[in-house]
Amino acid sequence: MKLHKKWRLVLMVVGSFVGLVTATHAQAAVPDISEWQGALTSTQVQSLKSQTDFVINRVQYGSGYEDIHHVSNENLYVKYGVPFGSYDFATFTSTSGAVQEAKDFYNRANKNTKFYVLDFETTGMSSSAANAAVKAWYTEMRKLTSKHLIFYSYQSFATTYANTARQSFDAQWIANYSSKPTISFSLWQYSSNYYLSALNQYVDNNLFDSASVTTYHPLSWWLNQTTSYAYSKYKKNQHVYLHKAATTYYSGASIPSSAKQKYYKISAVKSVTTGSSKQLVYLKGLNQWVRSQDVTGYWVGQHGSYTLRGKAKLYSDINLKNPTGTILPKGGTYKGKLVKHGNYYRIKFAGGYVTGKVSKTDHAYYESVPSSKKVVAKKNVYTYKNGSFKKADRVVMHKKGKAIKTVAVYKRSTGSRYYMTNKGNFFTANKNYVKTK
Repeated sequence: MKLHKKWRLVLMVVGSFVGLVTATHAQAAVPDISEWQGALTSTQVQSLKSQTDFVINRVQYGSGYEDIHHVSNENLYVKYGVPFGSYDFATFTSTSGAVQEAKDFYNRANKNTKFYVLDFETTGMSSSAANAAVKAWYTEMRKLTSKHLIFYSYQSFATTYANTARQSFDAQWIANYSSKPTISFSLWQYSSNYYLSALNQYVDNNLFDSASVTTYHPLSWWLNQTTSYAYSKYKKNQHVYLHKAATTYYSGASIPSSAKQKYYKISAVKSVTTGSSKQLVYLKGLNQWVRSQDVTGYWVGQHGSYTLRGKAKLYSDINLKNPTGTILPKGGTYKGKLVKHGNYYRIKFAGGYVTGKVSKTDHAYYESVPSSKKVVAKKNVYTYKNGSFKKADRVVMHKKGKAIKTVAVYKRSTGSRYYMTNKGNFFTANKNYVKTK
């Protein structure tokens, strides 16, 4: 980007050395490109693909000037698969001007862009007026797009003229060539003289890796990619298998080989978003938090019947290599027996096998007493004098919607469960008939 000239000259002097040293941290370049780099050729853009993680392309210099090369350059990015973001070098002088500039920027930008940037680094407005204008730009852009909106400036300008408004943006991109910024940032423009061989010229370069920024976003975030999250709905007391490929606990400590490829009971769960996980599980015995992406949950112990979370192929063999041709429907409940095969579990149904992963099936019975001590009938439910549930032993019928006070749960040899009421009678714990409150 082209910084305010006075500041750019100061930063370039110091940055010429710092940038060269810091450049070794980058896995790939993240340059920002404008008409100053000229109209790019197909050869240059094809080379960019292997040398950059993504590029950030200038679209306009305010509403009054559209970058002369942005359309042709963006078309080449799309053609050759180079991810790019788009930026607006702000020249607005009022809130109404900011709104119009946002509209012009959005209309001019290629809609394949991954994110939009406000480059705000020069103004004649007061601090309060500038903050209001920046917020107006953001508000208008948020009406126009759900893609990430990024605020760019150098540190002293950002804190003086947009210290409040910049907080609304999805990420902040800060330029500082002499040292690491001391304010929160997710992208750091650390150099103005990074040599990019694809273009055979020096460009501004930027870092987003976790070691360089205060608020890290992975490459998938910058590329507006949807993360495919691992199963993250584990519950306390379920069992999980710790993968061989797991490297670190959530604390950052290394996982020893001796701890891997074993089963652990979950003693607590926590909702987070980290890596490809939206949950942490606390493993009893290891006494460590582990990301859900590093484990696979399996049913351990007999549960009687299982309900499918989705469609499932039925296999004739325990290795799950030979499908029978039968597709079991989502929501179907089947009697099954859990069997272990090597390090993994399968469920044997009549006619074949399915995986024993908890992400694919749910056991058909509640296995604990809810903290409320109340279980609600989903349909008319009888209580019985004993756990055999013979018709002659019926005590009373509880109508649909009736809450039943519950004190204990019992397990049959087949794996099915049933509850005991506070009056010493018994009723089913099958999820088709009751629900916990």
